[in-house]
Amino acid sequence: MIDFTLTRTSTAPIDTVFDAMTDHRGIANSVWFCRRSALDREGTPAPNGVGAIRRLVAIGPAFVEEIIEYQRPIRYAYKMLSGAPTRDHIGTIELREAGTGTEVSWHLRSTLRIPGADRLMLPVFTKVIDELLSGGITAAEDRA
Repeated sequence: MIDFTLTRTSTAPIDTVFDAMTDHRGIANSVWFCRRSALDREGTPAPNGVGAIRRLVAIGPAFVEEIIEYQRPIRYAYKMLSGAPTRDHIGTIELREAGTGTEVSWHLRSTLRIPGADRLMLPVFTKVIDELLSGGITAAEDRA
């Protein structure tokens, strides 16, 4: 099992950071490795809430994820539906005010379908989440 948390701090206010991090259609604009991002289905509240299905295209098959929790502006979570050799892949993003800015923690828990591949894939997952987290923070700071 892969299980880790990355934490970063943004100078942007919490609402701005949350909105940037949950802009599912705009992810490709803020992350270098993502060629295209789309919203296959809107959620509740529309468009980015619970039930939203986002599609991220990098290299190979698209990563398709469903938003399973949405508590603006403090927390959201998603589960991977397809696109990676995983099962029980859940990402949880929590935000908290930190002075005039925002602390963002991204926790990832994933079980790989290939036994023993955890050590090989941990650096890959860590790099991907780090890029997504950094991209979301940059997008928020650009909006602020």
